[in-house]
Amino acid sequence: MIEIENISKRFGNFTCLEQVSLTIPDESIYGLAGENGAGKSTLLRLLAGVYRVDEGVIRIDGIRMPSAAVKKEIFFMPDQQYYDRNATPLTIGNFYRIFYPDFAMEEYRYLLEQFGLNENALADSFSKGMKKQMFIAAAICANTKYLFCDEVFDGLDPQIRKTVNELLKSAATGRKMTILIVSHYLEELDMVCTEKGFLHQGRIVVR
Repeated sequence: MIEIENISKRFGNFTCLEQVSLTIPDESIYGLAGENGAGKSTLLRLLAGVYRVDEGVIRIDGIRMPSAAVKKEIFFMPDQQYYDRNATPLTIGNFYRIFYPDFAMEEYRYLLEQFGLNENALADSFSKGMKKQMFIAAAICANTKYLFCDEVFDGLDPQIRKTVNELLKSAATGRKMTILIVSHYLEELDMVCTEKGFLHQGRIVVR
């Protein structure tokens, strides 16, 4: 379970998040919508331990974040993915195997094939949508308890979005993952999420 209690985050004089509270139950797919600049990506980075809160508390499975032990159970997929410019989908999969012992390499290669991605091609030659598909496959196959996705549907065509929706639903039920998705694609959130909220000017205003 994810428990967010009255957290605030500031960058200089700019308050990005203010007194945000939210509870996300286990094995749910929680969708968080909001306009650009609302603080959605910052909230994900706080949950993943990339940033630290200025005020308030984040607990995951009852453990206060950041925690190295809990971070091992988190796969964070940012909107802009980072990888070595000479990497291929296969070397990216091997890289994740180092950090995630339960990484399902054969399933990852299968998903790459289903997405029509050459596992030996340079990832840098892929379109934004193709890169997104590659990292979605990696995120699912990492077999973590928590998956945090930033704009997971961006750059995907309608058919691939449908496939991704089914993968996420399957991960939440079959792998018992808890998934948090931040996006401005409200229609997609409605299709895949079991619970939804709206972040506006640094505050949760609808749940």
